[in-house]
Amino acid sequence: MNRSSLYLSFLLSMSRPKQKRMVSRPPVMEGFKPFGIPMADLEPVVLLFEEYEAIRLLDYQGMTQMEAAHEMAVSRPTLTRIYEKARMTLAEAFVEGKAIFIAGGNFHTEEYWYRCEECHQILIGDKEMKGCTVCRSRHIRKLSDQPSKADQEKKENQPGFCICLSCNTRIPHLPGVPCKNGICPRCGKPMIRENSYHHLLYKKKKGL
Repeated sequence: MNRSSLYLSFLLSMSRPKQKRMVSRPPVMEGFKPFGIPMADLEPVVLLFEEYEAIRLLDYQGMTQMEAAHEMAVSRPTLTRIYEKARMTLAEAFVEGKAIFIAGGNFHTEEYWYRCEECHQILIGDKEMKGCTVCRSRHIRKLSDQPSKADQEKKENQPGFCICLSCNTRIPHLPGVPCKNGICPRCGKPMIRENSYHHLLYKKKKGL
């Protein structure tokens, strides 16, 4: 498949906007790595926040699919698709010995989520925070709060590339469309913005 065909496939994958899924609680961790394999040798898979939420509601809390769908404000068929995708991602990580990053997705929350970069605690509140309530550090990172519309549009209109962590396919970023909304045209995995926080975290852990 040539570069033009890859780009066309990527654009088509983003043609229909998805309804945002309600996620009630963030995971306490950013991911997992398998024992016995150095991080530098690991390939990652990405478990989206809404996929994590589907597993939490169905497998941990024991809800029915109808109950979980209502909790996430989606239809039951949509919940089923999210759950099946989550299971496939986890199965791939377990069978092939890959790291799991929990990041991104098409979700919304009713609270502000942060992670402290010093003590790594998850912070949840109904107002914006300026520091960690546990260790008093000022180094906290927002997980759920969206930037202002003007800031978001400015970021999304900046030139750059969307990149697939699985096969390293790079696609020119389409202005105004978040990279996370696209699927890699080569391997079908979620794309992320090149040199974004999670891309830099991945490269750091891989020693790149």
